Amino acid sequence: GNIPQCRQCSVSLTYHMNRQELVCHYCGYKIFLPSKCEECGSTRLRTVGFGTEKIEDDLKIFIPEAKVQRMDLDSTRSKLSYQKILDRFSMGSIDFLVGTQMVTKGLDFDNVKLVGILDADRMIGFPDFRSSERAFQMMVQVSGRAGRREEQGIVVIQTANPEHPIIKKVISNDFENMVEHESAERLKYGYPPYTRLIKLIIRHGDKDHARIIASKVAEMIREVLGAQRILGPEENIIPKIRNDYFYNIMVKLERENLNITKAKEIIRECARSVLENRVFRKGRISFDVDPY
Repeated sequence: GNIPQCRQCSVSLTYHMNRQELVCHYCGYKIFLPSKCEECGSTRLRTVGFGTEKIEDDLKIFIPEAKVQRMDLDSTRSKLSYQKILDRFSMGSIDFLVGTQMVTKGLDFDNVKLVGILDADRMIGFPDFRSSERAFQMMVQVSGRAGRREEQGIVVIQTANPEHPIIKKVISNDFENMVEHESAERLKYGYPPYTRLIKLIIRHGDKDHARIIASKVAEMIREVLGAQRILGPEENIIPKIRNDYFYNIMVKLERENLNITKAKEIIRECARSVLENRVFRKGRISFDVDPY
């Protein structure tokens, strides 16, 4: 059950089959694929989950006669490799093109009969207020790669929840209804385009100090701007990166009847006053205006 972790970040390492390495996608830390488990010493190791490399490998096992090509950051690092892959696929030299988001947009092929969208639930369930919109956009875009000429194409979506509203809107290509629903949700909970967001990112090498700094800054901003405009502080999705601990505060500022410039000055001053305490001087606070 042991999963190798990064020594500097609170994330598991990702297996890169072509390099036989385990890599952290946040700080770049990497190790060679171990020959035995660090926990129990067993040599019976197996990979879990699936990325583009895993899908490519499985396709070659299930359909050995097929010509499979992967398109992701690893396979397109060399100059012109991206265009060469697309040219080969367009000419029919590749049967299956397995890719990340880079294959979803702006491609026009005559001979695509089938598009498969894997793990749609992960896109929809990502903790971001725009996740439904982005999932809809991506699925509709990649679906449009199939059957662009005479023959009708087939699109298969892998999901554990086929009745999810976003899945149903993708199937019916109901853009207007999606926009109407998402707009109502954002108006209700105070998200763009009805507000502007400012994200404060607090980091410190000591977790307790990072948490205390974030709490003090959030408290000061609440006192001036009001509690209804502040979310957090919360630990970052990845709480530790490069040996620093991260907390986030989100400030919602309505677009009407509010001096945005003055609000920004207040937020900056609250952050500055907390960091002036010599106990917290090693902490850092960065600001991301309109982060999404």
